[in-house]
Amino acid sequence: MLAYPERVVTRTPDDCQSSPLSTTVGAGIGPPVRAGPWLQRCYCSLYSSKDMKLVEEIKDDLNTLSKVHVYFELLRLEWLERLEQAEKQNFQNVLDLLPRKQLTHIPMNISTIQRQLMALWNHVLDILSPDEPIQKKMADYYNPKRDRRPDSPGIFEFQTLSMSFEVVDKNTFTEVLYPKSIYDIIDFFVRECIKREMRFRVCKHCNKYFALTGHINTEYCDRPFDSTGRTCKEMGALRLWEKKKAESPVLKAYSKAYKKRFAWIKYGKITKEAFYAWAEKAREKRELCIKCGITLDEFQAWLDD
Repeated sequence: MLAYPERVVTRTPDDCQSSPLSTTVGAGIGPPVRAGPWLQRCYCSLYSSKDMKLVEEIKDDLNTLSKVHVYFELLRLEWLERLEQAEKQNFQNVLDLLPRKQLTHIPMNISTIQRQLMALWNHVLDILSPDEPIQKKMADYYNPKRDRRPDSPGIFEFQTLSMSFEVVDKNTFTEVLYPKSIYDIIDFFVRECIKREMRFRVCKHCNKYFALTGHINTEYCDRPFDSTGRTCKEMGALRLWEKKKAESPVLKAYSKAYKKRFAWIKYGKITKEAFYAWAEKAREKRELCIKCGITLDEFQAWLDD
């Protein structure tokens, strides 16, 4: 559970599975393109001009950034406080209060962290990685003598976190993280995944990692994939149906007849009620043909009737 106004992250049993961490791993959470060079130019101008219009533009960008990924909400709140304090000081002596590199270097830092986490997941938490205890794989991966390729992004470095153990509501006593940056939040959930020995798989549709919380052979994630809200799992089922249809003459014949009769509704050749009654009967005949209750020729003759 995240409670950003108090800058607190608490852990409940489902937090690790429901956290956005699997989105962080190779899923492109980097900020909008202009958040880097544009913000740097904007801050340089702000230091010299103290133009309040620039302040509002920066605030708008921070609001946009927080919608890209929930981890940026902490960053937004922190920098809104910094800007508010700078305004009270009339932007005098604010170089320490508004360290622009801390903000403008985020795209580069996040990109590096993503590549590091991808490498960690590939070697340790991927369900297809070697079938060894996760602790052993972690020890091997973090062995300082391990040979690494020259183009390796380096290993993900765990940092010291500010933790507590306390009551968070009337039903929960748990570990609490007081993050100083978004990197602390990422660090926290990475170590939780490792401690819980969670396993991940790359979704066959969106090619992003997702946590295997049920059947280990699950191949598709539940992320929304398109503007209609269809998930990768639904798209995977559709892909499987299309594959079966292409391979099965029964399904191919059924699909062709279905589309033909559905088009009749538009031209007034058949009512919707009559079409849906036919479709129900057609599905029964289709299943009967698949189970060899009737031949393909008999099914085709019925469709053509």
